[in-house]
Amino acid sequence: YLHKTRYIDLMVRSYRLGEDRREDAEPPERSEHPLRLNIPRSFATATCLMALATAVPPQLSAQQENLPDVTIGMVLDGPMVRYGDLVDLVRDETLTLLGRDYDARIPDGKILEGDWTVPGINSALDQLLADPEVSVVIAAGAISGHIAAMRRDLPKPVVAPYVIDDYLQSLPRAGEATGVANLVYVARPEAEDLSVFLEVTAFERPAVLISESLAEAISGLPERVREATAGLGLDPDIVTVGANAEEALTKLAGGNHDAVYVLPLPRLSEDQFDELVVGLIDLRLPSFSWFGAREVRRGILAGQKSDAFGLQIARLTALNVQRILRGDPANLLPVDFVPQEVVVINMATARQIGVYPPWKILTEAELIADEERFTDRSISLQSAIQEALAANRDVAAGERFVAAGEENVQVATSALLPQINLGLTGRIIDQDRAAASLGVLNEQQLTASAGLRQIIYEDRAWATKSIERSLQESRVQNLETLRLDIAFEAAASYLEVLRRKTVERVQRQNLTLTRANLDLARVRNATGAASPGEVYRWENQIAVNRQAVIEAVAVRNIADIELNRLLNRPLEEPFATLEEDLEDAALRDGPRLLMTYMTDPWRFRVFRDFMSQEAMLASPELRSLGAQIQAQERELTRTNRALWLPEFDLVANLRGFLADGGAGSDFTGLPGFPEDAFGSTDDVNWSVALRARYPLFTGTRRLAEKARATETLASLDLQREGLSQRIDERLRTSLHLLGASRANVDLSREAADAAGRNYELVRDSYSRGVETIIVLLDAQNTALLANLDAATVFYGFLIDLMRSQRAAGTFDYFASDQDREAFMQRLEAYFQSAELDSGAP
Repeated sequence: YLHKTRYIDLMVRSYRLGEDRREDAEPPERSEHPLRLNIPRSFATATCLMALATAVPPQLSAQQENLPDVTIGMVLDGPMVRYGDLVDLVRDETLTLLGRDYDARIPDGKILEGDWTVPGINSALDQLLADPEVSVVIAAGAISGHIAAMRRDLPKPVVAPYVIDDYLQSLPRAGEATGVANLVYVARPEAEDLSVFLEVTAFERPAVLISESLAEAISGLPERVREATAGLGLDPDIVTVGANAEEALTKLAGGNHDAVYVLPLPRLSEDQFDELVVGLIDLRLPSFSWFGAREVRRGILAGQKSDAFGLQIARLTALNVQRILRGDPANLLPVDFVPQEVVVINMATARQIGVYPPWKILTEAELIADEERFTDRSISLQSAIQEALAANRDVAAGERFVAAGEENVQVATSALLPQINLGLTGRIIDQDRAAASLGVLNEQQLTASAGLRQIIYEDRAWATKSIERSLQESRVQNLETLRLDIAFEAAASYLEVLRRKTVERVQRQNLTLTRANLDLARVRNATGAASPGEVYRWENQIAVNRQAVIEAVAVRNIADIELNRLLNRPLEEPFATLEEDLEDAALRDGPRLLMTYMTDPWRFRVFRDFMSQEAMLASPELRSLGAQIQAQERELTRTNRALWLPEFDLVANLRGFLADGGAGSDFTGLPGFPEDAFGSTDDVNWSVALRARYPLFTGTRRLAEKARATETLASLDLQREGLSQRIDERLRTSLHLLGASRANVDLSREAADAAGRNYELVRDSYSRGVETIIVLLDAQNTALLANLDAATVFYGFLIDLMRSQRAAGTFDYFASDQDREAFMQRLEAYFQSAELDSGAP
């Protein structure tokens, strides 16, 4: 804390020296342009704020001896309905900063409230200004600050931290300070709010919501608002707001406004403010808050003050009070303040009112209620794998293909079962032939038949069944291979989404750093410590960084689409990712324990040998090829047997005549021959036959089939050898990559931390004019590359972990506790055997 205070004193002295060097120069004219840049001319002010923001000194005891007594008074506009926390923050920060040098107090009795009227607030100011116990007065409200700033006869110092807009309020200015004895306030250029608002969404006639009490205190406000926004092509309308939101919404419901700029509305309760926000959304009016993130989180569309704005104002107020107590004239203290700002957009509100901010804004904006984070659909690494296996179209097609293959087995089996045929034949032949057939052929005949064939032994049929069973096993293993591939693709795709999200986040953070450095360069340029070229260089860098953010967003969207495709979801359906404890989730007990076998070269080599052995046993690719080899071996056996083994079957036929007519049907015998000379038969004929068949000569077909089966089997054997080598290579390669990437995770994080620390040191040196912009740019780029590398290495390690499990033919997520236990027992037994074989200690 003492170091920080000495540093602040040093910067204050530097500021005074700069003032002495410029005392003969003409004070700059105040710009009347609505887009003026109110850059703080005091480098000390910005640096002090940064120093204060980096460390909150502890509250020192007010009971220290020999410290001068200081009593500070505060004037509030009225009873605190809202923003009471900001008043408490100003009070706490002031007492904290003064606690080392003073016995400082802000008693409750010295905190006076106005009644939201100019006379009431004037009365409270008069009371504190006349109070001999009060050394400094803090006008802690927008109205009280305005009223105090408009006075010209302040008997004691007054600090006004919450100025809405010094131009619109026509507050006194003399160069960088107020020029009014005992007066200092904090000003920030507000015309930039409307410029940013126009970048978020287009509008022409905005309504400016302002507290009716403040509007009454500022004379000529509507005219000054229109004058200030004329350069933006706007026609604003002032809408005053009291303690009721409904009155304001009634004024806005006429349809004459297309946007709303919300200034601080201290008289609205929290419930009334929420009612106002809901009403603005119902009216589909885009809104922009003067307070920024604080109210954007409540439903206002946009703003550009960060959550730290209140703390920054409180600390700057405390610094002004300290400088006044140390003897610096209040009328010479700089009033301009440019905080580090970021556009904040409530995406839920944007979707409700149909506003779609452009890429230029989204690249830098902090998005609240972003669609991705508020979707009902959440995906983790494990659920991504499981959902892919359940819903992926390739897996579904593979399952149907296996189901169809099972029917092929049934088709092959059916040839070995009895084949029964039924027939019904109706026949008509020419009359003369039927008459000459001696009753053998009737002109009209209806016949029923039945046939039975049962294979007793036919090697081709039995081989077909056996081959189909083997081929079905091959199809099942191919499906398992596909499942492993899809599981790995889903895991890798999910991790790629996380990596791309991290890259996008890093690029956005880098853009924020560049924006902060641009603000710093503007301060340096304003104080004469740097040329305008540095400002232009940072503006160029912002454009480059924006391009990088846009590209990162596009690549992340592509990764989202790929994951949705694998999960059979609409390609651009939003989802949230679960990144908490990702490393612990990925390195669960199994993989984490396996890492202990990669700590030294000997153990790692033995571990690779064991994993190679496990991969060979678990590989569905090898099992599929083994099933194909088994099928081909059976085909070769069939072709060998076909050279000498006949086929045996049983055939039975039954035939019955149901009806006949026409010529030949009334044949009773030949004249002159006895009636029984030709014998007689009934209407049913049957036969049973046992057959043996052997194809004596089929050209060279059987020899060619045998040769083909022999060559095919030899080819499959060679394929299995090649596949085994590739599996072994894939497994060992993945393990080497896994070991290297695991070691690089810690190293890349250390490099990123070191680069970050170096950047902070260089930026601090740059802010003090010690280092050049080139050195700072190099440090920032180094930090950016180190952070990107850390993200790439970390997610690369997780992808390598998934790849090694795929190479091993199994995923730890799908293994039961019993399977893991059995695996570890095999691993320990293998290591013990390896120690015995190698004689290793």
